[in-house]
This record gives sequence, C-alpha cells and structure tokens, in this order.
Amino acid sequence: MANEIRVKVGTEIVFGAVASWNPADDGTNMTSGDAITAEMGMSAVANGAGVQSDKVDLGALRAEEYSVDAAFDFTGETPTAGATVDLYWAPSNHGTQGNGNVAGNSGADAAAPDGALGSITLAEFIMQCVPIGTLVVHDGGVVQCGHIGVFAPPSRYGQMIVVNNSGDAFEADEVESHIVMTPIVREVQ
Repeated sequence: MANEIRVKVGTEIVFGAVASWNPADDGTNMTSGDAITAEMGMSAVANGAGVQSDKVDLGALRAEEYSVDAAFDFTGETPTAGATVDLYWAPSNHGTQGNGNVAGNSGADAAAPDGALGSITLAEFIMQCVPIGTLVVHDGGVVQCGHIGVFAPPSRYGQMIVVNNSGDAFEADEVESHIVMTPIVREVQ
C-alpha cells in the first residue's frame, strides 16, 4: 500500500488586542475559535505607520508553512480603493522577548520598529523581514478581511508586522482587527 500525504491544520495563532477584541460580525471573524493568543495592538494605526506583535514561539516542532488571514477595521474611516495593508514576519532565533530580534527591536507589542538599534526607519526595517502578503482594500468604511498569503517562517520565534498603506488610519477601538496564522501540517499516512 502506498503512503499518502495528507494536510491538516494545526492550532491557530491569533494576533490582536486581548482586552478589546470582540467581533460583532461572524462574517469578519477570521478565526475558527474566539480567542486572541498573541498581543498586537492595532488601534488607530496611521497611514504609512507600522505595528509589531509580541514575539511568539512557534514551537520546537512546528509546521513548515503557515496560512495567514486578517481583518482590519476601517469603520468610520475612508481607505483608498486599491491601497494596501502589508504583512511581514520578523524572525528570531531567541526565545527571550528583547533578544535576537530583527534590527535589535524590543520584541514587544508596539509601533514598529520599537526599540530598534540606531536610526532605522520602518521602510528599512521591513526590508529585513519576511514578506507574507497584502490585503488590497476598497474605499468602504467597514471591516475589511481576506487571505493574505502562505509563508515559511525560517526560525522558531518571531513577530507579526503590519504596515498600513491604506490611505487612512485603522479604527481606534481594536474590536475587530486581528490576524490569524494557521499551521499547515503535512502527515504521511
């Protein structure tokens, strides 16, 4: 009997604001569960600005690839049709929050690149990160969501990076904005 390779999903990592996340519409809840597992504040992120999550541990045994989906809240805002929200991964080989991070950043939930060494700009910082993908937005003042991409993190630890190039700020309440990283697990059977 020949072996088959089957694909299943692992436990999601969900980035967002633990204290305030509470999607009102199941249609824009990108998780299969209902809990934030990694802190990442996305309140009123200005156009042209970036934010970074707390550093996360993908595990000593981890999936080779992750599928990423996201929802960003523009309620009451006016993003520019065709503009983007761009996601990156800042890899790290060290489990301690402030150690071994891209550009020496803090490893904490903050504006990107928080605590980075020297005078590195956001544009220079993201060039050192792994591109994940882009959400192309429309001009509606609503929660906008979709599939961002599939990527292979090169190390066990890392941070999610979001750069808002949408033409307007995110909503300030953080109720809806979140990012879901779903492990793609291949098993030989």
